[in-house]
Amino acid sequence: MEEKIIKDIVIEALKEFADNNNIETERITESQKLIGRGGIFDSIGLVHFLVDLEEILEEKYDREFNLSSEVAMSRTTSPFLNPIELTKFILELDEK
Repeated sequence: MEEKIIKDIVIEALKEFADNNNIETERITESQKLIGRGGIFDSIGLVHFLVDLEEILEEKYDREFNLSSEVAMSRTTSPFLNPIELTKFILELDEK
């Protein structure tokens, strides 16, 4: 897996999810805050997005991904802060 490809998948999935769910955002960038103050998701929205992203990744890479695992939730730096952190987390999962 290449970082740029994963980052592009994450950003494209964010754009599509926001459009499909009437989430108002300005331009989505790699530093777009996903959760918390100024983020585009509440906790339920984040879970729904992660399920969609898992499906996209599973189709492309023909393997399972669990982005909302205990490993993700217990990290010091949340993988859900922005697309950059989410991309790093996906790449770490690929290494395991």
